[in-house]
Amino acid sequence: MHAAGAVGIISISNPASMDVPWSRISLNRNHPSMDLADLEFNETDGLQLGVAFNPASAEKLFTGSGHTFGEIAALGRERKPLPHFALAVSLQANAVILTTKVESSNVVGKLTGFDPALKNEFVVLSAHIDHLGIGAPINGDRIYNGAMDDGSGSALLLDIADDLRAHPEKLRRSVVFLLVTGEEKGLLGSKFFAAHPTVPPPAVVADINVDMFLPIVPLKILRVQGLADSDLGDRAASIAQSLGVKPVADPEPLRNLFIRSDQYNFIRHGVPSVIMDVFYEPGSPEQKVIKDWLTNRYHAPSDDVNQPVELSAAALYEELVRRLLIDTANASARPQWKEDSFFRRYARN
Repeated sequence: MHAAGAVGIISISNPASMDVPWSRISLNRNHPSMDLADLEFNETDGLQLGVAFNPASAEKLFTGSGHTFGEIAALGRERKPLPHFALAVSLQANAVILTTKVESSNVVGKLTGFDPALKNEFVVLSAHIDHLGIGAPINGDRIYNGAMDDGSGSALLLDIADDLRAHPEKLRRSVVFLLVTGEEKGLLGSKFFAAHPTVPPPAVVADINVDMFLPIVPLKILRVQGLADSDLGDRAASIAQSLGVKPVADPEPLRNLFIRSDQYNFIRHGVPSVIMDVFYEPGSPEQKVIKDWLTNRYHAPSDDVNQPVELSAAALYEELVRRLLIDTANASARPQWKEDSFFRRYARN
């Protein structure tokens, strides 16, 4: 972007794939952004302005261009190539940036495997420990609790770690239990860890990420992001089926979920990864429950411990993750990307 002479960016959400309504997005427009201080992670060198634009008003930007936002949004919805053209409108902005240094830590634990031939290889189980903190009030509440996003994943990780610590004989490979910071600010903690892990980088063989797995309906359907990308996805599907759960690939690719949580930083370093969550059959009552949750509780104060939870779904999901972790740690061969996976381009050669 900098090489092309760009000094700013305007992002417009595709209305077909917005999780949170604009009315709530705009409430927290004054939340500070964050980035890693290390220059090696500066991916927006020269950027002077970043703006999120309300899609309901986006046609203003396309006036006189010969194109409309509706046209562009439709092409994006259909996954078709977008045209390149100049805009006829201009934007004038006065940006004042205040910078403050802050520190926040990842929390990392290691459980060593028993097999001399494999214990120096590592399977990562990851979740994030941050949320949005204090923000604009909704119904008088300013505390954005993050119980599902991602208190659920953090609790699951700690429970599995406690279980396996009592039975280390189950693991041939070693396991890294990774609680990362700054996920909500741009996957920052996992970005740093994946680039500078506490174990030798080539020794990391897989990442199983648990983020907001939503045990709010019975676990009959398991969505596996990365299902068709590596044999780690195959293994997750097989374990789900053995527990009477139907695995499905992502039916909503427009939401780009596979690159929106911490597993993506491992993927960028060539590590096969999956993230899984409780899902639904199209048109089912479970679909309405989950869609309503995304509209009303996702990134809102009401994502708290008082919301309804399907404890049986949480327990079954944790057992599925635990088996996937153990199975991956004990397999003779490390997971491999599939030849036709888009993400194979990142594989270590």
